[in-house]
Amino acid sequence: MSSVLLAEDEFLIRAVLVDALGDIGLACIEAPTGQAALDVVTGTAPLSAIIVDIGLPDMSGEKVIEAAARHRPGTPIIRCSGASAPGAAVTPGVHVFPKPYSAIELSKFVASLIARG
Repeated sequence: MSSVLLAEDEFLIRAVLVDALGDIGLACIEAPTGQAALDVVTGTAPLSAIIVDIGLPDMSGEKVIEAAARHRPGTPIIRCSGASAPGAAVTPGVHVFPKPYSAIELSKFVASLIARG
């Protein structure tokens, strides 16, 4: 089973996404803070994709994305935010998924990125 890092501070959003991703066969490593996400990104757990909310409580999700791009090259990174970020869309390997979103649609998007390899 493929694992996905889910960096999201809102418990209910995280819970819904964990269920939706689980329904399509993806296990989630949950990170409610930026530091928890950094620990996973710099660790050794295999990851098929990384989902990052920009509004984390202890740091900007952009820092997590920068670290993920450095430590996990080739791993799809999905940037989730209600705010637009013009530069995010042109960063190789970073895909923008705007909020609000459907957990099912995000799950399908993640699965399609993983399938592309």
